[in-house]
Amino acid sequence: MLTLYQVEWCPHCHRVRQVLTELGLTYTAVNVPARQEERADVVALTGEPAVPVLQDDGRVVAPSAEIIAYLRATYPEPEDADDHRARSAYRNAVRTSLPPRAASARLRELLEQQEFAVVAEVPGTAISARLPGEYLLLWAAAPTASAMAVAADPGAPTAVTIPFAVTPAEEGSLVAAPDPVGPVWVYGEPQLLRPLAALRERLAKVFAGF
Repeated sequence: MLTLYQVEWCPHCHRVRQVLTELGLTYTAVNVPARQEERADVVALTGEPAVPVLQDDGRVVAPSAEIIAYLRATYPEPEDADDHRARSAYRNAVRTSLPPRAASARLRELLEQQEFAVVAEVPGTAISARLPGEYLLLWAAAPTASAMAVAADPGAPTAVTIPFAVTPAEEGSLVAAPDPVGPVWVYGEPQLLRPLAALRERLAKVFAGF
């Protein structure tokens, strides 16, 4: 019997729940108190109040990295594990043979085709001297979707603009952007789902153009 001691807002717990889902495992979630000093059950298991903690019959495993390694080593993957992983991906990414500047120009073309407006482009050197010389960050917005997002939640800035990273990679570039639906989980605002889900479809067409 698998028991996961966790809280919903913990990103480390979220990672473990994702792997449990990928593996198709049934488990009991025990939501622990927010205050660590009140987590006597967790301390009794590990000597520490931190979560997540997994109990598999008599075995106790923590922290999250060890839990994930244990689950992957102990339980076989079902046929739809890859589909679960794809649906949970936090970003879109594509490799292209174009060098970064050319990849950035192509990205601008594809964004314009999908009615995005590039509102800023910043070279990596303006951010940190430790970033690759050809690293670029672009921010793009879809005007209609941005207006809908602000109407739903004016305090959700990541729903207004989407960052794109263009970075040197072996024999070309890597272009990546976060999944726009991801912030819905962070902000807990269902009204954001409609405009951001539409952006997800348009972003898929952008990345398919490389």
